[in-house]
Amino acid sequence: MNVFPPMLSERLFVPFLDEVDGTLCLPASATAADMTAQARAHRLRFPLLLDQSLPMKDQIAATTHVPASCRFGPYCDNILGMNWRLPSGRIARIGERVVKTTTGYDWLRFLLHSGTRFGEAVDYVVRLRPDCGFTAIALFEGCHKALQSCVSKLLHSGWMHWWDAVDFITEGTASKVRVLVHCVPEEAEIFARQLELIASSSHAHLTLQHHAPPPLDGLPDLVLKTTTDRLPELAAALSKEVERSIALCYSGVLHLHLKPGEDQAERIHALVQKVAHELHAIGGDWHSRWLPAMPPTITESAWIQTLEQAIHDSSTS
Repeated sequence: MNVFPPMLSERLFVPFLDEVDGTLCLPASATAADMTAQARAHRLRFPLLLDQSLPMKDQIAATTHVPASCRFGPYCDNILGMNWRLPSGRIARIGERVVKTTTGYDWLRFLLHSGTRFGEAVDYVVRLRPDCGFTAIALFEGCHKALQSCVSKLLHSGWMHWWDAVDFITEGTASKVRVLVHCVPEEAEIFARQLELIASSSHAHLTLQHHAPPPLDGLPDLVLKTTTDRLPELAAALSKEVERSIALCYSGVLHLHLKPGEDQAERIHALVQKVAHELHAIGGDWHSRWLPAMPPTITESAWIQTLEQAIHDSSTS
């Protein structure tokens, strides 16, 4: 079983920016600032960002989804290819320069979610999006019922696919709904009127920040993946125990940021014990950059051993 043919190493990705297809190849150690500096010159952007200065590999390792996944999907749908260093040291090319080239097993998704067991990314080929020239942040504030009404109307309206992000944020005792809008300047007023209608009908207070930079929330300490209908209940149950919780309403993902000075591993274990059984019962999951991945099941272990043997044989051939 030759998983990675020898010829693969001869056609590794090299740094490039394709302004026509909107794709960019850059090192896994590159930062959001590095990416923006290259993309902005071509009126392009990569909206799936959490931090301005940390390497992209750290951001991708921290979570599968970010706020802008509401519109653009998870990281694995926006990384088209990688140069991947295997445990043997050999570097293999995975994926292509275009969005979809073939059917079959999704190696990118598997490797991105495998931690460092099968090696690490050296370079990413990412999918960029048009920079339309105008970004606004809408903040809804009010009672819990009003905010839940805002979320429901935002997610179930015909405008849903135009919001870059719809997030329910709780810090201490204060909560707000944050919506990120990106559009051409001429359409900004249309979006503003729609957001004002939603706020008015939900009895919430709306604040619009025009020409605002996209929010960068930082890396979450714990990520919980559930269903969208169970997300509000999960967020309400855990938000009081952390410094900040950010519920990605469309994706069903909850980002938790711990209070400063806490023992991350101990605190995360305590939080996970409260929700792991319920999460797994509905097909959900959890992930933390501070803890090793959960051990595989017996069935998964057998499959992984076969894969590791195939990778080893390929690396030594």
